[in-house]
Amino acid sequence: MKAHGFLAMAFIVIGVSCDSGTTEPQQNCQAVSLPLSGSAAAPVVVAVSLEVQTSGIVVLATATDPQGTENLLGVNQSISVFANAQCNGTPLVVQDDLAGSGVEESFGTVVGSSENPSLYNAIAAAASWPVAVDFRDQNGNRTMGRVMATVID
Repeated sequence: MKAHGFLAMAFIVIGVSCDSGTTEPQQNCQAVSLPLSGSAAAPVVVAVSLEVQTSGIVVLATATDPQGTENLLGVNQSISVFANAQCNGTPLVVQDDLAGSGVEESFGTVVGSSENPSLYNAIAAAASWPVAVDFRDQNGNRTMGRVMATVID
């Protein structure tokens, strides 16, 4: 009887310890919820989206700055789109400056549908996808972190 109890307990322990594959990408990637802000004077990243188009995946983002639009103009921001949902490998980076505080900005196509069909299809099939953001303003205030971008059709 004791041997059966031990074996049953061993299977339970093994089953629990091998269950790490079901962890959400948000937890694997240490992604935080939006809005994301750095210091009190840093830009606030309010939204990040990956728009599925027939030609590829387009990155969209909206940020605000406590000092207003002028403090964001002419400063390149970057968004890194991970190559898989577990945040492994080298991310694809797109950069652009923002048109203004609170204005959605297109960062362009991060992956073409024909250049990397497996990544394109994986993102297109997901509801959200991990990205890393690095936003700055003219005063050098910075907001960095990993968030889950919303995938939109």
